[in-house]
Amino acid sequence: MKADRYLHPDRHLEQDMDSHPLQPGEEAFASEPQAADACDGSGPNPSMEVDVGNAMPPTQPAHMPVLHPQVQSVMPIDGTDGGQARSMLAEGLHFVGHAELRGPCSIAGTFEGNLTQAPGALVSVVVTETGRVKGDITAQKIAVMGRTDGILDSGPGEVSLHDTASVHGLVRYGRIQVNGADLNATLERVAPSVSAR
Repeated sequence: MKADRYLHPDRHLEQDMDSHPLQPGEEAFASEPQAADACDGSGPNPSMEVDVGNAMPPTQPAHMPVLHPQVQSVMPIDGTDGGQARSMLAEGLHFVGHAELRGPCSIAGTFEGNLTQAPGALVSVVVTETGRVKGDITAQKIAVMGRTDGILDSGPGEVSLHDTASVHGLVRYGRIQVNGADLNATLERVAPSVSAR
């Protein structure tokens, strides 16, 4: 079964109604020969024949764009995310030594030594619930959920001590948040630097 789809169906309906007025009891359906005449496309309003239940065929552009592959030089991957190198000491690992950080760091294992942010870098250090640090941590943001024994120095930055944390030593901070941590440390507030106006 085919259905007619007119570009201007109202115009055809009006023309059909004027040329063939309905008599009482007569239905307003076009007979098969009239429908075939309207579909031949020879009239002033060309029409398109479409199977009932099927969508109109998509309009295809005259020219399909083609993407040509471009040769790109292969750049070495430096393992950074947004220009910051991420570091992680996984649970079960034991590290002895010092580290200079250029990006975020997460400690889930045992670290013996000092963690220091590189000159010009602003980093954050997270000591997870399984993390243990015996040494000093210097970073813009320090969050402790595990154990630390040493100096936590965020300067004018912030320190967060969570309820599972056990902190011993000295804590230098600009802002501090303590959520029920085992805190056996000296607290030293650092005044925020005054920005030039």
